[in-house]
Parts: sequence; structure tokens; C-alpha cells
Amino acid sequence: MDVNSKEITEKLTFREKRTVLLRLLKEIHLLAPRFIAVTVLRQLFRVCVGYIGIYISTMVLNGLQEGTAAGQLIPRAVWWMLATLVLCLLTGKLSNESEVIKGHSWELLDARMAVKNMEMNYPDLDSPYTNRLHSRMEEDNRWGSGIYGGFDNLEKLCYQGFNALFAVGMLIPVLYGLFGHRSALTYLFLAVLVLSVLCNVAAERYFGKKLTEYMALWTDDRPEDTNLMWYYAVYDGISMENRKDVKLYDAVDLLKEYTFVHGMKFLKYKDDLVAGTGGRREFVINILNAGVRGICYLFLTLIAAGGGLTAGMLVRYVACFERLTNAVQNILHDAQAFLLVARRQSTMFEFLDIRSSFYEGSLPVEKRSDNEYEVEFCDVSFRYPGREEYALRNFSLKLRIGERMAVVGKNGSGKTTMIKLLCRLYEPTEGVIYLNGVDIRKYDYREYMRLFSVVFQDFSLFDYSIAENVATGEQYDAGKVVESLVKAGFGERLDRLPDGIETPVGKGYDDAGVLFSGGERQKIAIARALYKDSPFILLDEPTAALDPVAEYEVYSAFDEMVGSKTAIYISHRLSSCRFCDDIVVFDRGQVVQRGSHAALMADGSGLYHDLYMAQAQYYENQARQII
Repeated sequence: MDVNSKEITEKLTFREKRTVLLRLLKEIHLLAPRFIAVTVLRQLFRVCVGYIGIYISTMVLNGLQEGTAAGQLIPRAVWWMLATLVLCLLTGKLSNESEVIKGHSWELLDARMAVKNMEMNYPDLDSPYTNRLHSRMEEDNRWGSGIYGGFDNLEKLCYQGFNALFAVGMLIPVLYGLFGHRSALTYLFLAVLVLSVLCNVAAERYFGKKLTEYMALWTDDRPEDTNLMWYYAVYDGISMENRKDVKLYDAVDLLKEYTFVHGMKFLKYKDDLVAGTGGRREFVINILNAGVRGICYLFLTLIAAGGGLTAGMLVRYVACFERLTNAVQNILHDAQAFLLVARRQSTMFEFLDIRSSFYEGSLPVEKRSDNEYEVEFCDVSFRYPGREEYALRNFSLKLRIGERMAVVGKNGSGKTTMIKLLCRLYEPTEGVIYLNGVDIRKYDYREYMRLFSVVFQDFSLFDYSIAENVATGEQYDAGKVVESLVKAGFGERLDRLPDGIETPVGKGYDDAGVLFSGGERQKIAIARALYKDSPFILLDEPTAALDPVAEYEVYSAFDEMVGSKTAIYISHRLSSCRFCDDIVVFDRGQVVQRGSHAALMADGSGLYHDLYMAQAQYYENQARQII
């Protein structure tokens, strides 16, 4: 099993721990190349400040004990205090720099994840594997600060590491004296120190493992009936999209039930386990450290009483022993926390490492001045990733430039799937799609995509200006933008906007932005397709938010403006497709009928006739409105 796919509670081998830790350090360095250097210097200066204080105390006490004149002690102390001031100033500057670096790295990681999502090919992004990774990343980052906790733990580890090194360095004289004096008391003292370290390691491993298991309850063992619903109540339930329904249908009590009754009961259960285990860990470790400190202090007192230590040296060694025991305890704790962060982020690393399984092709698309392109589906079948049933089955179709085709059928019959395959958002499971006799998979993907202007039903607009949405870029032809908007039926609304095409769509970035209606947004999306000026124009239910009159006007005008281009229309309103000479009827992933409106209506037993007659009353009302 891959280390990245292991559950958080599983035990990792030493090699696997090293792998995830090195990957976390690599990601931190990638996000913030200067962070490690700044952290090392900052924590070094912090530790130096503390030990300078210990050194000054030792120097003063020894001087007083030896009868050194104050005139000699004060200048030394002043110089060391000035050094402390300089180090404090440097530490402050590095602290500010560290916070800026961390803040920037957080934004950079968000941007990196967004770019990864945008650059992934559609089949990879929509695969069950990727969806599971997304869900797991969401769960992994919900418990704390995500990869950003790695920055904090790295700072703590660096600080405690320097603390331990300085403490050992200042204890070397007494340790050397211990090794030189081979008495039973010396061996006892060393045995106590070794036993203390081993007990600390054992306690941290035992209680740390328990805490890790209990933290994993958040995602692994949470009661099934409160898992997703609790998350919905806390997060999605208060979103702008859901708040209308919450208010109108008085769903507050329902959300409270899942939030405060089911969810909080489980949280209390989990938190009690964590708090209880954490408390026992602190009790055991504090008892161990208190014991070893007591023995060390007793030992040093005996040495001092025998004349082996001055008062100043005793203060130094007591302070250093205190810092050393605290540093060892904190290093064990912070190292485990750092490992937990690394394990939690292994899913994100796995996501970032996904390599495209999509062949983008290399053959240039033929540039034809006459726009003579022919598309042919040859016995194409397709299943969406992770599904057993076919969305399209043995589908064949030929489409030449300049033709108008309307595609109709019930929901789930395969209409949109055909468009996605034509645009190479997905690859056929079986069969081939040809462009001018060449398998479309052989064409350069970016060049091939330039052949199509598509308006999906679930299209997206961005909170930028109308012009940038239509041109999908910062540089645009203003005249062409206006022309496309007018052709799409947005001209009258555009005239009423004070800022014209510079008006922001939505208020995400500018309070002066306009929250356009669904129909207005669809017209902007249609204008975007016109602006691209591709040989193929594909409309997948783009006018669903328009009223029948507006839809009829858009389609009538659109048919004229398409000119010699190829157009494919998908619509549930069959009357909107009557101007097409070629109508294709889908049912259960297959073409069951094809022909003109008159020919299809003549077949009284056909699906098209049934669908059309089912909407007859709707068409009559529409006709009266148009007249």
C-alpha cells in the first residue's frame, strides 16, 4: 500500500516517516525558500538571548564570591546587555520577516492548488480517485491549520534544538568532571539521566499515538448519521445559496439538531478522549521530569557543598538542566506533531503529484480559410469514470460545416455527453471521433479547442468586467465585445449601464459590480461564444433561464449570425429547434430518430412526436405571446 493512501491511524515504518517528513520540508522550502534560513537565525538569536542572561548571572555571582570589584563587573555586564539588545532587535526583525513569509506562503499554496485544479485535464479532475483525494484533503485540513502547522512546528523544533545544544554545551564541564570521577554516585546520576530520556520517549510515543488515534476520529470513526449532515449544518447550511431555504422553510431547528445535538455530542466525546489523554500524558511526563530534576539538583548541591562548584556555576548548571529537560520533552512532542502534519498532508502531496493520463496530441490542426471541417462520430461508446452504465452506446453521427443540428431528448439521454466528447473534455471509451478524417486525439489539444465556442447550461462567469468575461482576457477589442453583446440580445441592458462593458459582473472584487439575472448572465455567456469566432458553435441549454419569448428571439437571431459556421443546439424546449433542418433525437445514450421537424412529427409513434405533443400546450402559449 502506498504511504499516501494509508489511514492516519496506521503505523508507518521508519522509511515511510522519513519520506513524508522530507516531502513536508520540501514543500515548505518550495513555498517559502527563505523560511528555513530565517527560522534558523531567528531561533538561534532567541536562544542566545536566554543563555546570555544565564551567563551574566553566573559571572556576577562568581565575581561577588571571589571579591571582584564592581568596577570590573559592571562594564562586562553592560557589554553583554548591549549584545542582548542587538540580538533582540535582530530577532524582532526576523520575526516580522517570518510572519510575512508565512502569510505569503499560505496565499501561494492556495494559488498553487487552484492552478493545479485548473490545469488538470477534465477526465483526471472528474475521476473518482481525484474526488476521493479532494474529500480527504478537506477532512485532513479541517482538524487544524493544515500544512501551515508545519511552519509553526518547524520553528518550535528549531528553537528547542538550539536550546538543547546550548544547554549541553554549557554542561560539558560538569559532565566531563562526572566522567573523570568514577564513583557510584556518578554512575547513578548518569543512569537517572538515561532512564529519564527513555521514559520521556516511551511516554510521548504511547500518549502521542493515543492522541493521534482520537484526532482521527474526526474523519475515520465519526457516526455515519452525523458525518456529512453535521458538516452541512456548520458550513454549507449558512451559505448564501442555502440561506433563503433555511429562512423560508424555518430549517433552523433542523440544522441546530444536527449541529448541537448530534454533532456536538460526538465532539464532546472526542474532546473528552483527547483532553483526558493529554492530561494523563502531562501528568506522567511532569512526574518523570520532576523526579529527574530533583535528583540532578540534589547531586549538584552535594558537589557544590563539597566545594566542587561555585555559586555562579551552580546557578548555571541548574538553569541549563532545567532548559535541557524542557527541550528534550518539547522536542519529542513537537517532532510527533510535525510528523502528524506531514501525514495529514500526504493526501495533498499525492494530489499535487498527479500526472496527466490525457494524451494532448501534437498534430497541428489544418488552418482552412474556407472553414471546411467535417466531424464524424464512428461507433462511439462512453462511460463516465467510476460508473458501470454507458452514457453513450454505439453512437455514430456525421456533421459538416455550415449545418444546423438540434439535439433533443430526455434528461440523461447523452446529449451533453456528446458535446463533451466532441470538445475532448473526455475521451471515448470505445470508438473514434474524426475531424476531416483524422482521429481528434492526434491533434494538438489547444489548437483543437480553438475550433469550438461552447455555452454550457452550467456555464461560469467571473467577477471581472463584462468585457473581460466576453473576451476571456485583459486585452480585447471593445467594438467586437459590444457587437457580440448586442447580437446576444444584451444590447438594451448594456445601454443602461453607466460603465458599459467595464461594468464588473458581480461584487466579488468591486462594490460597483452588478448582480445580473440568470437570463442576463446567459446572454453574456452567449456573447463570449460569439466573440471567440470559432467554426463550431455548441449551445447546451444556454437559454434555460430565459422566458419563451426571449429564447425564441435569441435562437432566431443566433441562427442568422452563425452564418456559415456549424451549430449544434441542445434544448428541452422542442419549439426552439424548429428552425433546424436536422434534428437528432437521443434516448438512453443512442440516436433513435433523425430528420426535419416535419418528418419527425409525421412519425406518430416516434419519441420526438411524443415529446413535442407533451409540450403542445406550452408551445401554444408561447406562440400567443410572440404574436
